[in-house]
Amino acid sequence: MLGRPFFDMPLANEFFSKVKETLQEAGVASEVIEEPVTVPEEAVAAARKLKEMELSAVIAVQGTFTDASLILNLAGNMDLPLLIWAVKEEPTGERLRLNSFCGLNLGAHALTAAGKKFKGVYGNPGSPKVEQEVLAFIRAAGAINWLKGKRIGLVGHRPAGYYTSNFNEVDLYSTLGVAVEYISLAEVFALANEINLIDEPALTAGLVGYEQVDAGAAQKSLRAYLALKKIVADRSLDAVAVECWPDFMVSYGGAVCFTLGQLNDDGIVAACEADINGAVTMLIGQYWSGQATFLADLVIGEEEKNELTFWHCGAAPRSLMAANARATAGVHPNRKIPLSLYFPLREGQVTISRLSPDKNGKLRLLVGKGTGLQAPLLFSGNTLPVRLEKPVEPSLNTILTKGFEHHYVLTYGDFTKELREFARLLELEIVEI
Repeated sequence: MLGRPFFDMPLANEFFSKVKETLQEAGVASEVIEEPVTVPEEAVAAARKLKEMELSAVIAVQGTFTDASLILNLAGNMDLPLLIWAVKEEPTGERLRLNSFCGLNLGAHALTAAGKKFKGVYGNPGSPKVEQEVLAFIRAAGAINWLKGKRIGLVGHRPAGYYTSNFNEVDLYSTLGVAVEYISLAEVFALANEINLIDEPALTAGLVGYEQVDAGAAQKSLRAYLALKKIVADRSLDAVAVECWPDFMVSYGGAVCFTLGQLNDDGIVAACEADINGAVTMLIGQYWSGQATFLADLVIGEEEKNELTFWHCGAAPRSLMAANARATAGVHPNRKIPLSLYFPLREGQVTISRLSPDKNGKLRLLVGKGTGLQAPLLFSGNTLPVRLEKPVEPSLNTILTKGFEHHYVLTYGDFTKELREFARLLELEIVEI
């Protein structure tokens, strides 16, 4: 807490205590410097303490008015996302007891002039709007910190002509701290072919029509799942992006759709078509939602209904299946090889997102939200119609004119505030649909 003893420090401490309670109730793990920072030397000492802790972000509570020297000395001696929280003050007709916002105002001016990034929040603990803003900042900073050191296995390479799966490996590492490891399809196929013991009943429990698909090809899909899961464990990977066609089906003889869906259900992010940027976006969605995400093509836009329909070929995780639906064993819709799983996705609020390089190669972030609708399976594979909050026609125009890729990540829940904070902290362009 920043404060000056010339103001009402007991009242400022009440505000400080409420902030701590708010974070605790929200389940935020926090370290607290209890002593108020009142002079520049204490700000430097606080920054040194913070540097010794394993933190994702810092919240400086603007307990009372302070000049800008405190926040400059704090921010100048650490390198963490910074939020400054000022409190509202009730008029009394007498002297300002805190003058908290004015302190934030001075600090914001100085930090901006010094080129230091920060977020200012003004309002009281207990206000849902204010708390959402603070928690979105914390979750965004947490995701950025969590991503550092993550490793994605690129299995094979992108299919011919799928420039949408291109990625800038150096930019991913320098911006997000995400590294890519290269794995050949031949290695996966060889390991899969060595696997003799498959618990087929456990892996296919509840699948309608499994006995009707080609048994040999289906078992190859199961072996591929076990092989990829072993490679992920052996190499300590956090995700995979797999070249799912044509070689998986032509050279190996089984579809990887089931494999990818099952890996996602296991908590291992798995993207198809060697989509590395899609896999990173899925990691972020999984981090915030605590559940699997859906990587999908956008196949229909209905202006009259204000709906977008998302589809993919049967690689969705079964944990996202619609209530009262059953997963049906199927074949890849185009190549006619098993194993794919057909089912509609469940209804509910969804966030649409995509990390994407612009025409200059700089990462940007697509952000949108809507409501996933209850609907039967619309095409072979997995489908979900989504009613957008914004009009569909300009959203489609934005996607096309801005040159976004054909894959979108659907995350259940509203994480648009977190995505905007994520982009702001990393200085990424935000594109809204």
